[in-house]
Amino acid sequence: MKIDITKDPEKAVALIEHFKIEAPTGQITQIDHMWIGQHTFRTDQPVRRFQIHLPGLKQSISSNNLQFLKPHFIAPYTVRLDGRTRFALANDYPSGDIKKSPENHLWALFENDDAREKARKITEEAFGLYFVIDPTPMQKFSIRLSERPPADSSEEQALDQRARDFHANATHILDFSDGVQAFVGLISAILSLEHKIILIDEPEAFLHPSLARLLASNMGEIAKKREASLIVSTHSAEFLIGCLEKVDDVSVVRLTYKDKIATARELNHADLKEMMRDPLLRSTKTLEGLFHNAVIISESDTDRAFYDEINRRLQPSRGIGQALFINGQNKQTVHRILNPLRKIGVPAVGIVDLDMIKEKGTNWVNLLSAAGIPTEEQVILEKLRSDIANEFETLPLLSGGHEQMKKIGIDALNENKASALELIKRLAEYGIFLVSKGEVECWLSSLGARGHGADWLIDIFAKIGSDETTANYILPGKDDVWKFIDDIGSWTGNPKRKGMILNPTRLKVETSEV
Repeated sequence: MKIDITKDPEKAVALIEHFKIEAPTGQITQIDHMWIGQHTFRTDQPVRRFQIHLPGLKQSISSNNLQFLKPHFIAPYTVRLDGRTRFALANDYPSGDIKKSPENHLWALFENDDAREKARKITEEAFGLYFVIDPTPMQKFSIRLSERPPADSSEEQALDQRARDFHANATHILDFSDGVQAFVGLISAILSLEHKIILIDEPEAFLHPSLARLLASNMGEIAKKREASLIVSTHSAEFLIGCLEKVDDVSVVRLTYKDKIATARELNHADLKEMMRDPLLRSTKTLEGLFHNAVIISESDTDRAFYDEINRRLQPSRGIGQALFINGQNKQTVHRILNPLRKIGVPAVGIVDLDMIKEKGTNWVNLLSAAGIPTEEQVILEKLRSDIANEFETLPLLSGGHEQMKKIGIDALNENKASALELIKRLAEYGIFLVSKGEVECWLSSLGARGHGADWLIDIFAKIGSDETTANYILPGKDDVWKFIDDIGSWTGNPKRKGMILNPTRLKVETSEV
């Protein structure tokens, strides 16, 4: 919470009094105690009730006694919504004596006009329908979505014929899809009480990406307005973008677990904002790389599609595990995607055709720097690059005016072939992979695929087949492009790989209850 409770005990006590309820039937209120009720969002025990000793609370606040504060102060202001409770949030809930304190989130929303109106605005934006709570079943509250908002409060909350007709024309939430139920259920739960610590496990579950983004945007706004902490576990780039768009102080921690080792890395907020705002990074869905073990960046969509298919055929025992394949617009833009991913700790690989060595100056330096290659190493690589490029310039063109660099690759070299092999080896140590054969169209040349770019891709896909049960389906080999992708997998899977700017922190995993 934003309030420092140790410096303002009276305000802290006022926060707790927000949850004050009458003594349950048959229970005695002890001296200097008050009863607290907390919604649990569970059907078997919807409200957690307990007494709190006010002098003891004030003393614990002043002394910052966490042993007392965790169950008696932090817990009432904390809501945890996980997969097991997700759909129950959209169910009908019992009603009761509305003169008493609410005993579930729909009851609380029924009494809170502002919260219901906020829910209405959110569902109208998401689905073109209006959130309402139907009390007409008499013994329970139901969520319905209406094609129009209620004309006034009584049309939604009364029990007369007008209210009954209004709710009869609205659709019960359980008649909608799982995604609509999950979205509306989460929004209704969060708006029902002024929770200050909101814990949600994978809120994007069952949601279309655009809805995940909208949900995050609204959750961010709600948390910001009430000065609350929204703590989310997510695998959705769209949800992350929605948070970043609305909230300035988002903290993102990337967690990984591999070979029984858990790691954590806090990501720089400014870096994430830049990835979200940059049109190139946004169009290539670079942020999705956060949720993969590795990102493979190629020059074009043709390259991306081909390498992705090769890797799929190598899985699960070979290749690059849990990798995202994306592409820039050309070789000059690979570094612009590579650098921000490396900065946030994602093992990102750049695949470029051999003619990248002609890119002397800024483009070459940008690629090496993005890969985290030290300056002194760059000097050595520049000498190798220059010698190789100079020899290629002396070689005659092939028929059709094709460069030997593009069509034959390093096998066309004489004096500098060893230098080319050394350059390729050193770059690979830092996650930059040059195509030694020249360009992507030179892979699997024995199959005789023709054309360039998209035309070649269509032909090579036809020649490698698509049905594993047929004779013309090409299985992985030990060399050519198969070894190339295996080598990339070796780099991404190596915990001691070069070129990563920061190392994550290893975690000792412990569990605790708030």
